[in-house]
Amino acid sequence: MICININIMENYEKLLIQTHYKLTTPRKQILKTLYQTKKPLSATQIKQKNQNINLASIYRNLKLLTSLNIIFNETINSELFYYFDKKPHHHIICKICGRTECLPCTHTFHLKNFKNISHQLILTGICNHCN
Repeated sequence: MICININIMENYEKLLIQTHYKLTTPRKQILKTLYQTKKPLSATQIKQKNQNINLASIYRNLKLLTSLNIIFNETINSELFYYFDKKPHHHIICKICGRTECLPCTHTFHLKNFKNISHQLILTGICNHCN
């Protein structure tokens, strides 16, 4: 049984229905994987954790879930990584072991000639464990 948090899943199911989509089993599995991992994952990493979903379906669902702001993505070393959260944030990644921690985003942009503004910030360093 796929269970994240009933309230969270109900909210996303309502959002999907409002936008004429269903909360399918692959979508539930992808959301569950991102929710439980609590760190950004690439489509390939999501595939490794969900062998029963083909990679093309994973990419299609990631694109949909990102477009609906249910999940977010960022580019790390030229590869897209996806994460589940209430709002976008930033990450700091250890250069040695890959440990990842979240950082809140306090940047908001209100520019006269632009809409739907997004940004990415990736910080790297060496964690205390590796130092």
